[in-house]
Amino acid sequence: MSQQLFARGCEALFGTQYQSEAARALGISRSSVLRYADGRRAVPAQVIERLAALLVERESELAKLIPKVVP
Repeated sequence: MSQQLFARGCEALFGTQYQSEAARALGISRSSVLRYADGRRAVPAQVIERLAALLVERESELAKLIPKVVP
């Protein structure tokens, strides 16, 4: 996973100031989030898997909500 894709996924889930929230949700330190997002470290497989699971969960939540909100 590229640093840009990691950062985009985190930002989509937690907003532009995602570092602390992403760290909590991914079970890693804030400094690790920063290192992955700026490319100083490769994103480990287990972090990619957790981020993917969170994105799928959010997608499912949105899929249920959108028909109720959008006329």
